[in-house]
Order: sequence, then C-alpha cells, then structure tokens
Amino acid sequence: MLEFRRVLFRSLNEYNISFRELAQKLNVSNQTLTRKINGSTDWTYAEIIIVAELFHIEDPQSFFFD
Repeated sequence: MLEFRRVLFRSLNEYNISFRELAQKLNVSNQTLTRKINGSTDWTYAEIIIVAELFHIEDPQSFFFD
C-alpha cells in the first residue's frame, strides 16, 4: 500500500495535478479520495480508467493491485 501511495503522489507531482484536482476529476470528495488511497474504500472501474488516462498508465492492474 505504501508503494501505491508513493507512486500515486509522484504521478500527481509529475503531471502537476493537485490532490483536490484529482478528487474533482474523479467526482469524489477529498475525504473519499483519501480513503481510496489508504485502501479503506475500493476504487470503481470508472475511477481506475480516469486515473490510468490522466497518468498514462498502460497497465492499471499492476498500478492499483500489485
């Protein structure tokens, strides 16, 4: 889980997207996004696709679930 958080925040920085902007793009609150990143709430398929497109992730399966 820590590796996922690290990679996600690195991607936010690399693509100059704020945490709040990501939450808005996913149409969730900042609190909900925090729960998703911490693993206490599941990601929806639509959210995974949005994140994959934003960060040009070719293999969302490995990004989210490895």
